[in-house]
Amino acid sequence: MASAKIIELDETNTCKICDNALAKYSCPRCNKIYCSLTCYQAMSHLDCSEHFYQDNVMAELNLEPNAPDSKAKMLEILQRTHENNRIPSPSGYFDYNDYNENDSDSDVDLDGIGLGNLGPFSQFVDIEDLEEDLDSDDDECIDITERLQGVNLDDPEKVWGKLTEDERQDFVAFLKTEDLSKLIPSWEPWWLYCENNKVTEVDASDDFKNSCPKLGDIKDFSSVTTKVPANCVKYNLINLLSAYAFTARYFNGEHHDFSNEAVATIATLSLALKKGQNFENFETAVKSVEQECINCEWIITDSENLDLMRDDIAKILKGPNTQDKTFYVLCALSDFQILLRESQKPVEQAKATGAFSKQFPNDQFPTVQYETKEKLKKYLKKTDYFLSFAKDVLRM
Repeated sequence: MASAKIIELDETNTCKICDNALAKYSCPRCNKIYCSLTCYQAMSHLDCSEHFYQDNVMAELNLEPNAPDSKAKMLEILQRTHENNRIPSPSGYFDYNDYNENDSDSDVDLDGIGLGNLGPFSQFVDIEDLEEDLDSDDDECIDITERLQGVNLDDPEKVWGKLTEDERQDFVAFLKTEDLSKLIPSWEPWWLYCENNKVTEVDASDDFKNSCPKLGDIKDFSSVTTKVPANCVKYNLINLLSAYAFTARYFNGEHHDFSNEAVATIATLSLALKKGQNFENFETAVKSVEQECINCEWIITDSENLDLMRDDIAKILKGPNTQDKTFYVLCALSDFQILLRESQKPVEQAKATGAFSKQFPNDQFPTVQYETKEKLKKYLKKTDYFLSFAKDVLRM
């Protein structure tokens, strides 16, 4: 039995890119020796490898030296396909659509020369299979569009019934591997608007109010009570506003579509509202909401969300400008009152009998405890008090 020959690495046979393996190949452009395709495509060698593949493509396309426009066009195509990151190739990624759609007016007639002649690309891309895949994708896109015509997209059972088995499996796999929050545009709260100038035009200053919750009739504080409010009232209000700001963000601005859940969330987070707890300063009022977020089993949050809540409450208390410092406070309280009235309506329990409901049963999610009608009435009275206090007494 022949014994294996051990080759010692030295200056003449060591890969010049990784400097850690036996060199087996030599770059045809710079003559640098390397050990593998990974090293050949390494960032330190990228400039050489890119130019080598470009030169090969030029040669395959039979571009003459006196055709600078065609060369420039091809270089532009190569650069764009490298950035598109579609189909792997030695020098980047190749996207057949870029040639068919974006370069129909190019001096380089790719259809005329045949895509099979694309030199180094041809060993990585089967053009016929690629064209068939593109055609089938287009047909599938049109097909699903036709299938969903006239379907209520808010009805998961009907949408689920229109999907093929492969589409359903893809959807389930996507839910397991992807972060759905990345697909949903982040809601921009109405309280983010702030006028930096001390002097503003009267006509322009009211534009932002169109996106804010509407204010109803707010009673004078003197008609609500004759007692002088304690110092803790301001901080109790801040506790409620912090819970409201967090909840509005938590539901991505769609809290009115889930009024019962939103009210339950606010009540859970605001101990001043739910348990009548008093707070003596700003920090304890906000910190309490943060702690309740952590304690609640059906609220999932992190430090970034809690920092954002602190920023939101600061903006709400600051107001849109110096003339309307309490405007955002009144808007937030008014919006909460609307939620309270909406949550007093009977809740229709949907029957989970369809295929979608069986695939994604509600019992796998924590149950939100809705507030009783008696508590909702109590919350409305407290909010009336806070509204009058903010209108006539609050000074930040």
